[in-house]
Amino acid sequence: GPRAVAIDAAGNVYVTDTGNKRIQVFDAQGNFLTQYGGGGVVEGRFDEPVGLAIAPRDDGQPGGMLYVADTWNRRIQKLDVGVDELLSGSGEGRDLVISFVKEWPVEGWNSQSVVNKPFVAVDSTGTVYATDPEGFRVLAWDSEGQFKATFGLYGSDAQSFALPNGIAVGPDDRVYVADADNHRVMVFPAVR
Repeated sequence: GPRAVAIDAAGNVYVTDTGNKRIQVFDAQGNFLTQYGGGGVVEGRFDEPVGLAIAPRDDGQPGGMLYVADTWNRRIQKLDVGVDELLSGSGEGRDLVISFVKEWPVEGWNSQSVVNKPFVAVDSTGTVYATDPEGFRVLAWDSEGQFKATFGLYGSDAQSFALPNGIAVGPDDRVYVADADNHRVMVFPAVR
């Protein structure tokens, strides 16, 4: 049950392997690189990981900060994806190393229904956005998990959602939300 995909500056592809409760990473050609996680409630473990987003490194190297919607644990986990040079003596090869940084609770995601699949996105300032499908809203935190804002209500007007699930941030930091049950994509300014 893969649910979400994110791509780092080097072209590596991160996939939430929801049914196996882990993140898998592949290179741009589809070759397996590594995996992280497994089922559980402790840090670095997941229960229904769905959305994920990566904030690139300033130096352009592979990896960055990976944010995962750990749905049934009702939290977002922040992971560091770094590069470990292999000590093979030949100077060839690098491994991606994923490590837990922190987590923060999500006041939402209460249901284990099939439509309660939250997704995440991150903007250029590090603001992390997550959809709360059955709460009919979008939540925002800074990159350290400090709550910043929420927006949305149930409805079909220009400020409301019927089932917000997919989310993305454009190059201008505008926030795009797929409002599934209203059959539309909505655009909002960045939360600052």
